[in-house]
Amino acid sequence: MTNKNQAIVNIGNIGYMSNVFSKIEKEKKLNIVYLGGSITMGCHATDDELRYVNRSVKWWKNNFPDADVDFFNAGIGATTSQFGAARVEDHVLNREPDLVFVEFSVNDEASPLFMETYESLIRKLLRAESVKAVILINNLFYDTGKNAQEIHNNIGLRYGLPIVSVRDYIYPEIQLGNVRLSDYTDDMLHPKDPGHKMISDLIMNLLDVEYNYYKKLGVKPKPELPEPFTACRYEDAERIQNGNCEPVMEGFVPDKHESQQWSDPFKDGWTAHDKGSRIAFKVTGGIIMVQWKKTVNKPAPIAYAVIDGDYSGKIKLDANFDEDWGDLCCLTVLYEGDNKGEHTLEIYIDSEGKKDSDFMLISVITAHKS
Repeated sequence: MTNKNQAIVNIGNIGYMSNVFSKIEKEKKLNIVYLGGSITMGCHATDDELRYVNRSVKWWKNNFPDADVDFFNAGIGATTSQFGAARVEDHVLNREPDLVFVEFSVNDEASPLFMETYESLIRKLLRAESVKAVILINNLFYDTGKNAQEIHNNIGLRYGLPIVSVRDYIYPEIQLGNVRLSDYTDDMLHPKDPGHKMISDLIMNLLDVEYNYYKKLGVKPKPELPEPFTACRYEDAERIQNGNCEPVMEGFVPDKHESQQWSDPFKDGWTAHDKGSRIAFKVTGGIIMVQWKKTVNKPAPIAYAVIDGDYSGKIKLDANFDEDWGDLCCLTVLYEGDNKGEHTLEIYIDSEGKKDSDFMLISVITAHKS
């Protein structure tokens, strides 16, 4: 296999990681959060300890055995940086991390939308008082090499962030026929145990390089944020669920189911079944989105969303999922415009499904308020 340094797209500004190393040396403690999708969550790893997250944390424990190293896996499958920007406060920043890893390169598309949502997420992280550094990870579709690293890394380079590209390391070897794909993945996306080990090895190699720079150069100030590359309208994104909002409901009820899995996205919203059931919100922002569930438990209800009473422009939310691998957490933009003030949002069920199949509104997300 090629040299692990092939995966280092950017060392980044020493002012980031030097403050992380200084913190753990002086205070003997460090708090790390990994934010991403199903690969970060650990899909296809045979044990939690074999996920790249758990493996790579060991670098800190091996190099600073006297330190208290805490980490949290904030990976949720099938999610993008668009949702990441909305959940980062509750799932990441509330834990006051010193270091955050971000992994969305196989879930985001290489489009202007996701360049903006990704930059909004990165800026929100870097603005946080506790966050000293952010490291970007580029995973890939193993058969095609496809990912969104071009747009992600353009943002990373602008902010001087460390970047690890799994794609740059392994895909050239795949193209040369030097890698047996079945050793690393069963579905050309999610790494098996050897794939998780490879990702962690590349992260730990970057940490080795960064630590060597720190030992030579010492602590430098955390860089100031540059001017944004995009409009960054998602930087103030907020998520509304049943714990922080009391909408007007007819037939909808708050979801209160207990979940054993932290990464379960289908919780804390609202559900309904009967035709004519309605739920209404007053929200503020130039962008309004909803998260809702598509289900394999068909036939499922069909709902419509209406903004500001404009029934002629209603948006269909069909809960019937055509795939068979499980339920899907959808994120749909309902409004994107110049009016950043107050709006009304109504969702109503137009047709019912079978008795044990409900429509689930998971959350309302607003952004671009100023």
